[in-house]
Amino acid sequence: MSWSDEAVEIFSELLRNLPPTSRAQIEDTTSARAEALAKQQNDEEVAMETVITALVESTPQRLRPRLREALTYHGIDPEEYDTAFASEG
Repeated sequence: MSWSDEAVEIFSELLRNLPPTSRAQIEDTTSARAEALAKQQNDEEVAMETVITALVESTPQRLRPRLREALTYHGIDPEEYDTAFASEG
């Protein structure tokens, strides 16, 4: 499945805010989850919003505050992803 340029860019940026020791596992899990979400939504490509949701869901709870800060830094309202932040991680 293809990814939008926005999705690829924000995914890369947000991953940089996570500890290097956790990145590879989170990256793999997020990629699979983002593509699954896109398919469920009948989207032809992974959009930025989808990858953010998948990343939050794939990140352990203890690291999620970093994502909230990173989203805010990038001008994205983390409250739009409250459901993902409330999910088990």
